[in-house]
Amino acid sequence: MFNVLEQPVFILREQLLDGSQAFLTWDFRFRRRGKAYLLHGGSHLRFDSRGKVVAHRDYWDSAEELLHKLPLIGPPLRLLRRLLSVHDEGWRA
Repeated sequence: MFNVLEQPVFILREQLLDGSQAFLTWDFRFRRRGKAYLLHGGSHLRFDSRGKVVAHRDYWDSAEELLHKLPLIGPPLRLLRRLLSVHDEGWRA
């Protein structure tokens, strides 16, 4: 990733710590072929008794954050999303 992308950087936004686990929200900014991108995501971390990370999983919406922004794939995906979206008009709890 760092060899292919230009100026990649993670910016930590928020962090929650609960015992031996943590959740971080982050922004990932980078450039590709001169175009700027911004991805929002989160990471779940688990620590061992020494405080070392023993599990790490990232969460981010690849369709919204990346695929919708690609020139050839983006337009059909955005159209499909609009066609399949659920409108909450008339829905009451």
